Amino acid sequence: MKFITRFLCVPVAGLLALTSCAKDEDESYVQFENQALEAWMTQHRPDLVKNYQPDGGYYIDVLDAGEPDKDPLNKEPIWVSFDFSGRDLAGNIILTRSASDAKLTGAFSKYTHYVPFYRYCGTENTGLMEGTWLAMRNTLKLDQEYFDKYKNDPERRLTSTELQLRIGSKIQLYMPSTVVGNGVEGTGGYEGQGSPSKYTLSANRPFIVTMEIRDTVSNPLEREGKNVDEFSDGNGGRLVYGKEADEKTQTVVRPTDPEDPNHAYVTDKRWVSACDTIPQLYVNVRYDPTQAADRLDYPAPYHSGYEPYVTEESVKTIDEKIAEALKKRFYPDDDDKYEGVVKLDADSVTLEGTAKIWYIGRFLDGFIFDTNIDEVKKIIYGEVKSAGSALSYKPSERKMIEAFYYTIPNLKYGQWAELITTSTNAYGSSGKTGSTSSSTSGTSGYSSSYYDYLNYLNYANSYYGSGGYYGGYYNNYYGGYGGYYGGYYGDMYGSDYNSSSTGTTVKTINTEIPSFTPLIFQLYIEPKE
Repeated sequence: MKFITRFLCVPVAGLLALTSCAKDEDESYVQFENQALEAWMTQHRPDLVKNYQPDGGYYIDVLDAGEPDKDPLNKEPIWVSFDFSGRDLAGNIILTRSASDAKLTGAFSKYTHYVPFYRYCGTENTGLMEGTWLAMRNTLKLDQEYFDKYKNDPERRLTSTELQLRIGSKIQLYMPSTVVGNGVEGTGGYEGQGSPSKYTLSANRPFIVTMEIRDTVSNPLEREGKNVDEFSDGNGGRLVYGKEADEKTQTVVRPTDPEDPNHAYVTDKRWVSACDTIPQLYVNVRYDPTQAADRLDYPAPYHSGYEPYVTEESVKTIDEKIAEALKKRFYPDDDDKYEGVVKLDADSVTLEGTAKIWYIGRFLDGFIFDTNIDEVKKIIYGEVKSAGSALSYKPSERKMIEAFYYTIPNLKYGQWAELITTSTNAYGSSGKTGSTSSSTSGTSGYSSSYYDYLNYLNYANSYYGSGGYYGGYYNNYYGGYGGYYGGYYGDMYGSDYNSSSTGTTVKTINTEIPSFTPLIFQLYIEPKE
């Protein structure tokens, strides 16, 4: 308190002088950096010097103007999916979403889902790197000489000296630090050169970004809901339960008679509603991972060109290997299957029960983001850094994602099942930032880097969360996110992949879960003790 008191006694004139000096110094550096960047452009990219954008002070190279029949990004507030790779002026990769670039830099990780960023781009910037937001929202001006040089290039598709980004647009931005932010660092497998990355972009440094617009989404809740429904329809069909039957929506009341053709254990549909009041949360209670007929078909399988997801066919190969491993582990003989489930007389977990769960977590493209089954770890990651153990879950404590709360209590001990859910009952608008950390035995610390310079998710939560605009608008139809994800993520999501041993340093990578991302869980509940 004494320190604060003394500080408050500093003369006002003195404070003004200090502020003025700091401001002058900042302005002087900005001017110097802009001049230095212009000199660098003149030497290395003279063709882009006149492609200077006054609003932001950056330079642009148009590699592809984009699909001419698509709406520009600045037409309305929108969510944007875009590839991203960033370098310093020396050409060192600082951050990349490309598996190929990550492989070249030595940062490639089998734990990393190499897919585009998925970010909100509105009329006000709520967290995007300033330069990328300005490029998305503004009409970009190109030099006439530059346009004349490339207007006949079929790959660039330039039609005017004015450009508005849209789906298919691919550009390079040469940005001063004023529109970059306080430094840049990759994490979660998206690191740049070095292992772990030794190349980061310090504050007050220019940045070169290559960015390609892959997709735009006006309403992410609607989009992912549609994706879940289409995925379910393409994988055995779905039966929707409701409080009342509705022929128009093909909704039926959940039957209690096991002989009823709409009962979850006898219906010809693979998926049924886990809860008759929760939309787009479906469960398959007859799932058997050892059966070929129960393997999922992924409309757009993940493939990076590198093991284990080499080609689109790789996911099928992975599932075949997993099926063999699970059969060998959980019931090498058909007689080992728990009869209580088959006969429907096994106890359900209920809200107050405790389930010991073995699980595989996947995205809709088949990528496995988490598992506690060692055999699966070996197949996917080529290693088992620490032995997995069954996840202990008591529904009444609500310490995991809401999808588990609505699903697990109705499942039976000794049962395999799978569920699919939208982000509303998973990780919501926030998702989970990927992270890279390392721990060394013999030290007192655990170091991790969770810095994500593009993270705007506090805004996203306020806008799309249960208490925000869309939550209120839909009258909480899509449910609430609550405060339960942290515990689930910590207990279940990658934490047991890595543990250090004496005299070693272990690097841990947790897979990013983007905003508004549907998830699949394939799980086994141990028989009741």
